[in-house]
Amino acid sequence: MTSMILKIKNLKVKGDGKEILRGIDLRMKKGETQALLGPNTSGKSTLAQVILGNPKYKVTQG
Repeated sequence: MTSMILKIKNLKVKGDGKEILRGIDLRMKKGETQALLGPNTSGKSTLAQVILGNPKYKVTQG
């Protein structure tokens, strides 16, 4: 059985007083490789910063 190393469900994030991420779900198991794809300004870098704990962003749900 592979252990879960990251689980995000219905994530909502605010930055500069505005909701900037909404409804994000992500599961990652040990040993998995995943890619985060999307158009410019879709929130890929913001999601990475939230996962890394950047205090600039406030998690309001998830």
